[in-house]
Amino acid sequence: MEIAIKQQKTTVRQVLNDVYEEVNWAYLAKNYFGKSRSWLYHKFSGTNNGVADDFSDVDRERLKTSLQDIAGRIMQAADRL
Repeated sequence: MEIAIKQQKTTVRQVLNDVYEEVNWAYLAKNYFGKSRSWLYHKFSGTNNGVADDFSDVDRERLKTSLQDIAGRIMQAADRL
């Protein structure tokens, strides 16, 4: 008897759950991706017009570096206080 093991994939939205409400995603979409807020929200939801839609590897890396950039800028601003 063969047992199928289904591995659940962690979504980008799940990974960012801790900070999701604190980030201005519209700003990030426009300034780091050159895309609309809705484009980014579709990526987070995993669907676009009922079709599966996820971040490409390039977009995941861009999201990572944009969050690191914003984090660094926040830390620098905090250090100036």
